Amino acid sequence: MNSSFDEYISNLNSNKDNFPSKLFEFAANTERYELNHPKSLHDAWVTSITIAENRNKVRPFEPSLSISLNLLGQQHDRDIVLNYLKVKSYEIIGTENPFNYGDTFHGDVLTHTVSITDSMFQHIIELRSGSTFKVIFADFNCVEKIYT
Repeated sequence: MNSSFDEYISNLNSNKDNFPSKLFEFAANTERYELNHPKSLHDAWVTSITIAENRNKVRPFEPSLSISLNLLGQQHDRDIVLNYLKVKSYEIIGTENPFNYGDTFHGDVLTHTVSITDSMFQHIIELRSGSTFKVIFADFNCVEKIYT
């Protein structure tokens, strides 16, 4: 690890009480950042992004936005599904992978960071092609589907 990563993890730990438990467990788990760990987002590929406006049939004018980001794990043995709930805003910049478009449009995940912003939470994912995914949200969960 390097000093900026150590500082990032230290900052997460010092703000532990300000994060929902599932988000903190995900963000502070160093396995999620390692170069060669099955749980790592590093080198995972985007397989789908689903944006949903969830509407209550009784109160349809009060939707709740959610985003589900599905990644094929770096060892191709699992899907890592990141679910963002009560989304306040999002930004997706998709750029063709100049190194190997036939392999994947976006390229693989290079890095990701979780932070607190304006009493909400932010996750930024940067991909090899220069693509970025940024979401600001209130709640989060991560589900892994392992293929055996």
